[in-house]
Amino acid sequence: MGTEDMGTQKAQTHDEARKLLDEAWARAGKAFKEAKKQADVIYDEAKKMAVDKDARKRADEAHKEAIEEAKKTRDAITNVALATFSEFWEKQKQDIDDAAARDKERVALAEKTYKDAKKQADADRKAAREKAVDTRARDEADAAHKEAGKQAKKAYEDSKYTK
Repeated sequence: MGTEDMGTQKAQTHDEARKLLDEAWARAGKAFKEAKKQADVIYDEAKKMAVDKDARKRADEAHKEAIEEAKKTRDAITNVALATFSEFWEKQKQDIDDAAARDKERVALAEKTYKDAKKQADADRKAAREKAVDTRARDEADAAHKEAGKQAKKAYEDSKYTK
């Protein structure tokens, strides 16, 4: 598989992304070893055939260049894999950030709804207490206020923790 083929794979899970990265490291290592092995064989033959110091020097330079090219190939393969792995994590981070933003909005709405309900319950209690003619009516207004507060709190907690 060439490096151009690797860029088309998209990882959907951490395990897939990790597997792609591990496979790329293995392919890169194998490609480097094979290229180095071939360069070493050619280098050994060139040294045997060299008749003077300049020919050996050219063989040394060619060998060094071949090793550098093998390293570049290895690095290209691993860079593509690392890009894929990084893309996976960037997508994961974006998904988490999006979910956190949605949760923050939902909690803010739940808090506003709770405060509005509590404010309304307080106003209803005040009005009922003002209209109350005896202690029993005031106690009923207080009980209704307390129950409305409980219901508002329960609605707040339920909406805060459910999606």
